[in-house]
Amino acid sequence: MNFLTPGMRFMLLGTFFFSFGSLFVKLAGSRLPTMEILFVRGLIGVFLCLIMLRKSGAGMFGKRKFLLAARGLLGFGAMFADFYAIVHLPLADALVLIFSHPITVALLAWLLMGETLSRGGMAAILTSVVGVALVCRPDFLFGTGSPDLDTWGILAALCSVFLTSWAILAVRVLAKTERPAVVMLYPPIAISLLSPLFADGWVAPTMTEWGVLAAVGLFMNLGQFFMTKGYAIEAAARISGVSTLEIVFGAMWGMMFLGEIPDLWTIGGGALIVVGVLLLGRSGVRERLRERQAA
Repeated sequence: MNFLTPGMRFMLLGTFFFSFGSLFVKLAGSRLPTMEILFVRGLIGVFLCLIMLRKSGAGMFGKRKFLLAARGLLGFGAMFADFYAIVHLPLADALVLIFSHPITVALLAWLLMGETLSRGGMAAILTSVVGVALVCRPDFLFGTGSPDLDTWGILAALCSVFLTSWAILAVRVLAKTERPAVVMLYPPIAISLLSPLFADGWVAPTMTEWGVLAAVGLFMNLGQFFMTKGYAIEAAARISGVSTLEIVFGAMWGMMFLGEIPDLWTIGGGALIVVGVLLLGRSGVRERLRERQAA
């Protein structure tokens, strides 16, 4: 049985590529400044987007320039916060916090865009949120004994949640009238222009680090491309739940490449997140079937 709608399948691909890109951000951040990593990611993004635009024959600047520019600024802020949190927190913990944004997205989509969720969809998101809570284990729910995480890293991750939620809604609106490559172009332009202004020193990368930086740019941009395609055809509140799978992928990469062994809480929370995503996909399939029958 096919549990995922086409938009969710695009999101799943994007989530996988983003998680792999996050691993390379973590590796690069062991010596290179965050703004430097961000700058290289932006340059590679501009290059890839221009190639896609040239092949498609689409205009470079799009139709809704003000909203596209706002999307670019949101993308710069969210991406910097993402990278900072990934560098300064364990990979799985950083992604747990960063990808707790579906609840914020659902609330904003309901308030601003009139999107609705079925009971099954709401139960699925709640299941994923419980999984996030099990992995993160905040003190106000579980008492003392929670992981000792970098305060600025936590604040950066929470800032990312806020900025990413607004960026997702902007993508959802823009994807209806703009090509994915156009929507993707503005954040790397903003990143390339603004990151040097906020940089606090630069470090000359080694040959190995250049390869790691290239991987950051490639995988992060592939993730953005598939996520943008997904948002073009799926409700923002529902599809954003699929992105929580990046927590599971991040835990896998942390264990395989960084020696970060997840505990039973992380495994149990990750399992709940996977169940929640599958339930969300099943709810989406049923809603699409009802829409077709009513048409």
